[in-house]
Formats: sequence, C-alpha cells, structure tokens
Amino acid sequence: MIELLAQVIQSMAQLSTVLLIIVLLLLFLVAFKVLEMVMQTVIVSVLSGAFYFALSYFLNPVTFSIDSLLFFTFTGGSLYTLYNLVTTSAALAGDVIKLPLKLIRGVIRFIRNKLS
Repeated sequence: MIELLAQVIQSMAQLSTVLLIIVLLLLFLVAFKVLEMVMQTVIVSVLSGAFYFALSYFLNPVTFSIDSLLFFTFTGGSLYTLYNLVTTSAALAGDVIKLPLKLIRGVIRFIRNKLS
C-alpha cells in the first residue's frame, strides 16, 4: 500500500513538471509575440521621427523643434498601433463570422436531407 502511494506521488510530481514546462512554453510564445509587436511599434516611431528630421532638414519653411519631433514620433506609433488593432480585429471578425454561417449551412443541409 505504501509503495502504491509512493508511485502515485511520484507520477503526480512528474505530471506537474510536464504541466509547468507546457505553461512556460506558452508564456514564452505570448511574450515573444508581444515583444515583436512592441519592437514593430518602436521601429515605426523611430522612422516617423527620422521622417520629420529629414523633412525639417530638406525643406526650409519647416523648422526643427523637439516638440514637433516627439509629436511626429507619437503620431506614427499611435497610427501604427491603431492600424494593427484594426487589422487584427478584422481578421478575428472574419473568423467569428464564419462560425454562424457554417452552422446555418449545416441546418439547411440537415433539413434538405430530411425533406428528400
């Protein structure tokens, strides 16, 4: 009886280790995706700031100021984040809309088969 109890405890410890490894892998994947999105936003912000700097350097009427540089940087990052949100929402909405359509098609096929 004691040996059986020891085996059960040993198997539960192994199971918890496997579950912990799976959870850590999932968290790593989520963190990688979040970091990827953050880095893309940072790159777009830097490019927006560089665009303003080039604009003020090559065009005489535009004068360089730190406030305008920060505004361009913030605007570029915000617009990119908004674009990312809209495209992700559209892709998710497309997947969600497919589910009721498949259900309706299945019901129509079922009714046709019963009536035939």
